Amino acid sequence: MNISSRCEYACRAMVELARQEHQEDPITALRIAEKRGIPEKYLVHILLQLKRAGLVRSVRGAQGGYHLARMASDITLCDIVKAIDGPILQPLPVEDPYGADLEPTWREVARGFETVLQRTTVRDIVDSASKVQMYYI
Repeated sequence: MNISSRCEYACRAMVELARQEHQEDPITALRIAEKRGIPEKYLVHILLQLKRAGLVRSVRGAQGGYHLARMASDITLCDIVKAIDGPILQPLPVEDPYGADLEPTWREVARGFETVLQRTTVRDIVDSASKVQMYYI
């Protein structure tokens, strides 16, 4: 299974928003795009999908931008993937009589993948990245 570039960009944007989680001022789409290497016009559409899914909220106006709609510890990768790419492995890779014997295996793969995505929060990703970037003297 592949994660779409759209979904990868959504995850990048959510991590950037999580890094700014405790700041009062919203972060603009342009700033997210610049910090995360995402084409801005593409990002605006992604943020709209995330907003519809209840994962981000927008602030209008000259000082507007985006915030997480919930705490980063309450948003899972599964939430993001489903908001952008839809249900995991649906439809199944092969849904015809010739692949019927593979169907139970594909369903098990989908459940396993979804389980990992559900237990990984945006906060986990930010915290893990912070540990990697720490310097010790």
